Amino acid sequence: MSHIRQDFLRTLEAGAVGLFFVQAVRFTYAALYARASSADLVGRVPDPAAIAGVPGVVQLGTVQEEIALLAGLLLVLPLLSLILRRWRWSLPFAVILVALGRSMALQAADLQVPAASLVVGGGLLYLALLVTRRPTFFPSALLLGFAGDQIIRALGDTFDHSWQRNYRLAIAGQVDVEMGTLIAGAAIALILLAVLLWYLERRSAQAAQREEGYAPPLAGQMNAWGGLALGALLFLEFTVLALPNAAARWSGLGYTALVPWLLAATTLPLVPEVRDQARRFAGMFDTVWRGWLWMLLLGLLLVVGRRYDGLLAGLALVFAQFLAGLTLWWLFDVGLPRRNLTGIAMLLCPIGFGALAVGDYFTYDYAYVRDLAPPYQNVDDVLRSFRGMGLGLALAAALVLSIPMILWRRRIPWRGGRGVYTLAGLLLVVGVSYAGALAASGSIVRRPANADCLRLATFNIHGGYSQFFDANLERVAQLVELNGVDVLLLQEVDTGRMASFGVDQVLWLARRLRMEAAFYPQNEALQGIAVLSRVPIETVRGLSLPGDGNQAAVMQVTLNPERLVADPLAGGLGPLYVYNAWLGFRVAERNGQLIPEGEQDQNRQYRRMLDWIAAWHDPAWSDRIAVGGTFNFGPDSPLYRGPDSPLYAALGNPALQDPVASLRAEEAMTVFLVDGTTARFDYLWTYRLPLTGAMVDHSPEAVRASDHRSTIVAVSRREGIVCPP
Repeated sequence: MSHIRQDFLRTLEAGAVGLFFVQAVRFTYAALYARASSADLVGRVPDPAAIAGVPGVVQLGTVQEEIALLAGLLLVLPLLSLILRRWRWSLPFAVILVALGRSMALQAADLQVPAASLVVGGGLLYLALLVTRRPTFFPSALLLGFAGDQIIRALGDTFDHSWQRNYRLAIAGQVDVEMGTLIAGAAIALILLAVLLWYLERRSAQAAQREEGYAPPLAGQMNAWGGLALGALLFLEFTVLALPNAAARWSGLGYTALVPWLLAATTLPLVPEVRDQARRFAGMFDTVWRGWLWMLLLGLLLVVGRRYDGLLAGLALVFAQFLAGLTLWWLFDVGLPRRNLTGIAMLLCPIGFGALAVGDYFTYDYAYVRDLAPPYQNVDDVLRSFRGMGLGLALAAALVLSIPMILWRRRIPWRGGRGVYTLAGLLLVVGVSYAGALAASGSIVRRPANADCLRLATFNIHGGYSQFFDANLERVAQLVELNGVDVLLLQEVDTGRMASFGVDQVLWLARRLRMEAAFYPQNEALQGIAVLSRVPIETVRGLSLPGDGNQAAVMQVTLNPERLVADPLAGGLGPLYVYNAWLGFRVAERNGQLIPEGEQDQNRQYRRMLDWIAAWHDPAWSDRIAVGGTFNFGPDSPLYRGPDSPLYAALGNPALQDPVASLRAEEAMTVFLVDGTTARFDYLWTYRLPLTGAMVDHSPEAVRASDHRSTIVAVSRREGIVCPP
């Protein structure tokens, strides 16, 4: 019974450390991305004194110090396991580092990145010591960590609120606890658990040594391929497999439906009987081909999950998560090695993860790579070639993850266990799946206060960041509420990128604002444009637009406001067509060559978009239409100006209205750059929608939300309806 108690406590400790480690890796990656981007912008500000106190402003020297600290911790702490592995206090020491770092991250904003880096380094030290001293608990730490992370993010609608010190959590619907206090309490409890476990294991070991035939517990070791495979596993988990919202966007399956199944797939490998059945299945194949078949199966599931939509794709990703979890047992060997170099092998984990993460970054930001001077003139082309390589990187990670299984042919590491452990594991699977299903449930949509009078808005939210890369989602939600928006067109939204903390911004905003949502991806499946609406959404369509730069797109959403009113005159009105677009930038030159007007991506994209819109409404043009988004050209552009512009020529309709055109030039500006430049790049045109007002939001709250300003247009549902101005 004492062994069962100790195994339970060790599993609890490993799961808690694994959870803190998983959260810290995701937070550190996104935080450094945001802070490095902010420092780059700060360097372009003509007058640094003008941005003093602006949220998100970071100096370059600060970011360089934080990156150096992270690199040092990732280098030193795993290597400490080579020295500390024989010290009885080594595991509690690693737990203390992780717990202290997690608590410190919420004490002050300036400590967040250094403290999170300590959690990452301490987590790698703990994993290295687990492999060395308690190898059977190594898979439990990561699998329970990812399962806990999924539940926490489901509770926050994909947002991890545990990094917000002032966020208040209602426990049991009564006790209101500040997150800083809660995390500090959890850190203290984890340290006390580690000390208690050390004491119990020490007493058990002393008792066992007094018995005849005592043998020390077997140690474990990880080689270089195991370290690289661990980095590949973390990449797969952080980008798609352990991120239900990303898996949902990959597969086109609903987030709420996918969460419990991914949780079950994450925890099912912890059940001994499941591992025993996996051992029997793997034993059916020749040892030479076993690893290759495993790799091909994992790759096939990723391809199906990405290339297909619906239930088949969702189940493929769920099964891929199950296989990835089982592969953890192949990353280390158990025995009594003469020399254990696990600490060195563990250094390859962040290296492998970092290489894949850099590739993932350029699959989205390939278009913003600057031309490099000789002798690096070909590097920029290589980085731009990562366009559309999201699935390719996932397959590369699957290959690296499978290498230990390909090379290791001596035995199959999966083993069964006691019946009580199998029962406990099954209860865990059922429990976390049920908890995830409850946590992921959505909210009820709040319909317009007056369906006859609607407010439409377009807002570029800059990937979930303010101008200087301070997280802005809550500010966006508050602005939408303050402005009473009923239909919201969003550009530059992420739905699960590591660079935006893995948050599905469309889902989070929709649930926060209690609106329906439609999303159309531009890059991969996790970055694009969206429409949120209090008016019922009928259909959603999208079109990718041609171009050599960043992928542009337009989406069509049809709304039915007549479902919300009893209007005897509504017959024949038809749906309300809303078009949301993001077009590419004008580029002066490429590879040192000027780009002629006729070859600009923007021209081709605009013409293709307008032709697509016209195809839906020709020849009668009797529908109600709203066209908005970020077009990245000003009113002085030939693409906008005059009745001979493509806007009118393609649509064949001079009655399309620009409600903001009547405002003064300074009031109509929607883009504010750090060098002081202002422009109007965001538009919202209407047709057959009687106007009652228009504005661009320049409130102080809007200034802090994004580098764009929202354009808001008030309309009535049809002619003859009088709305307040």
